[in-house]
Amino acid sequence: MRRSLSAIAAVAVTALTALVGTGPTAHADRSGHEPAGRGPVVTGTYSTGAAHAWQPLPSVRVGEDKDAPADATVVVDPSTTRQQYTGIGFSLDETSVSNLWKLTPAKREEAVKLLVDPRHGAGLDRFRLTIGSPDLIEHLPFWSEDDLPAGVSEDFGLKHFSIQRDIDLHIVDTIKLIQRYNPKATFFASAWSAPAWMKTNNRFTGEVALRPGSTTDYYQVGKLRDDCIDVFARYYVKFVQAYARHGVRVDALTMLNEPGMDVVYPAMDISVAQQQKLALAIKREFRAAHLDTQLYVHDFNFWDWRDPNSTATKNYHRIFDDAPDGSVTGRQVRKAADAIAFHPYWGDPRVMRDAYEETGKPVHLTETSDLSSSTLLSDFRLDAGSYILWAQTTDQDGGTLHWTPARDNNIDWDQVAATTKWPDRLVTVDTTAKDFTVRDELYGLGQFAKYLSPGDVRLESSAAEHGISNVVFRSGADRFVAVLGNTNDTDTEVRVVTAGRSFVVTVPAGSFATYRWQDHAPADHRNHAPVLSGSTEVVADQYSTVHLQLRATDRDGDRPAYYAEELPDGVAVDPATGLVTIHPTAAGEQDMTFYATDGRARDQLSVHLTVRPHAVPVGERIEAENYTDQHGWPADGSNFVESNAAASGGRNVGWTAAGNWLRYDVDVPQSGTYDVELRVANGTGSAAPDALSLRDRSGATLATVSVPATDAWSDYRSVHTTVTLAAGEQPITVYCGTGGFNLDYLRLTE
Repeated sequence: MRRSLSAIAAVAVTALTALVGTGPTAHADRSGHEPAGRGPVVTGTYSTGAAHAWQPLPSVRVGEDKDAPADATVVVDPSTTRQQYTGIGFSLDETSVSNLWKLTPAKREEAVKLLVDPRHGAGLDRFRLTIGSPDLIEHLPFWSEDDLPAGVSEDFGLKHFSIQRDIDLHIVDTIKLIQRYNPKATFFASAWSAPAWMKTNNRFTGEVALRPGSTTDYYQVGKLRDDCIDVFARYYVKFVQAYARHGVRVDALTMLNEPGMDVVYPAMDISVAQQQKLALAIKREFRAAHLDTQLYVHDFNFWDWRDPNSTATKNYHRIFDDAPDGSVTGRQVRKAADAIAFHPYWGDPRVMRDAYEETGKPVHLTETSDLSSSTLLSDFRLDAGSYILWAQTTDQDGGTLHWTPARDNNIDWDQVAATTKWPDRLVTVDTTAKDFTVRDELYGLGQFAKYLSPGDVRLESSAAEHGISNVVFRSGADRFVAVLGNTNDTDTEVRVVTAGRSFVVTVPAGSFATYRWQDHAPADHRNHAPVLSGSTEVVADQYSTVHLQLRATDRDGDRPAYYAEELPDGVAVDPATGLVTIHPTAAGEQDMTFYATDGRARDQLSVHLTVRPHAVPVGERIEAENYTDQHGWPADGSNFVESNAAASGGRNVGWTAAGNWLRYDVDVPQSGTYDVELRVANGTGSAAPDALSLRDRSGATLATVSVPATDAWSDYRSVHTTVTLAAGEQPITVYCGTGGFNLDYLRLTE
């Protein structure tokens, strides 16, 4: 790959040199850059895992890349800023804390230091507390912070409020240990349910029932009592105050974890109308208590905020609408809400960017189990300000948990604890050896957390190119932090362009690398934005290649850089020349937006792309989500075409099950035997024998394939088989024998 990419880059090196100038002396004083002398130093580190963790990279200087070829280019646009960084970290759920306290004091400190110390560890810096019991606990019973003694039925004065169980279970002790090694650590909190006595069914754990007329669709029975909205808000105030007395500042609360979730572990339903009233009540009680604690609304899946493809979603975006009865206005709720919190288990993560742009509210990933740095980088590019991992410390057996997907109100919790296991989390505690191990993903996460600080602002930057993804932040006026991900299996030369200045770095194969440099921010005094032109309509055949020429003029004589924030698979733009190469892999219609920037201002051009369908030629990659027909999943694709940043094209087909199938149309040039590569991931912990088969038009089985266990659902590996096919266009069906795997793509080759 390296050789071919370098050859491509060599063709454009002259144009790129013109774009970035010939060195520091080529830049005018009015831009704010020094007119002569050596450019600023760029330092970097990289990680591929424990074997190469936060290792230093050779320093380079801005402007000293006159003739250097590059395999990929990252355009950084200081003229356009996005969200502020808030933090990366994990939950302090009782299960995780309990396992940390099975270590010796010395080993526990070693573990926490590795996780949170910004100098000697990963620098994780934001942590989720639970207000009372979540679903993940090791020690029963489930608890709230206001459980009542026998004979007491209500406590509107909150006289029985106490965080003593949090103290007894070492949650507060663990926070203090984190603070010792990372004094800048921040904390927010979420409740899974109000105390039982505040609910309509007087039950802290969830209670489910079938919707009338359905045998599969459940709803949450336990609801917040209308007369308890104000006291529930005061309950939150008491929690913040109680932790403050122990030296812990809780700077934000989510309104409720996953409201309305139909589960039997702790959960509660709050209607949209109640959410509106509760938001106002919480902020009113915060003000009365002189607290500046922020309020995050939603705290649920992408899908449950808004999904235009489905009416089944809860559509909690309606919290910002006016109440039908006129009791609350959307404007009031918008003022009360400081941010919108999301979970990634269902839906499209692009809803975060939509919510950010539509509401102006910061968005946060407050719960995820995805350890992939690719996903973290992608979510930051979609405007997430934080990324918080859920329940990431278990023991060598997968932990003692009290989580269940069962919809059984009389569940045997002891049986759940004996059978539900979550192995291979971020941290594994060996309770026999009194030692711990961490997954290699920690070091990739550290490439972000070690070098970013709360308040750093993300700058717009170009889409992934030739296996290189990026996210870029600015600290203050002139300090830059760029994290580059390299999915290639070779070291890759990358040019980073910022406001007409650039440098070239070598990003090690399969790594995440962080580069830092200080440079003058470009001045915009009397600057004129580039003016971008080009065709606004493009029509192409699937798997064919067409070109689009962008052109930008600049009254100041600046040479603009061209880029796009995101592009469909198979589309790329040359940052120096504006030539767009379109080799589309998916049929249909979509809009693309291109930009030209001089670093002080930018112009944009929207282009409508129509791709006419065509059978997939042999040798082309067939993205799993580009099926022509399917069976076994919802017709709209909402619950199985998953966004996965580690997948080719950013998506995969998941939730596979026995009997499901996907059909693809292929174009075979001549009869013969062909190799089939299937890119799969399997996070179950065990191999799936005979997981899938390939079938022809008649339904005859051409080949059967087993799927090996991979380390995670985002860890893809290739498996191969062969099939014998006739010449011509024909369907091939991927039939699920067992399920339990993700499919990224398939490819036929001679």
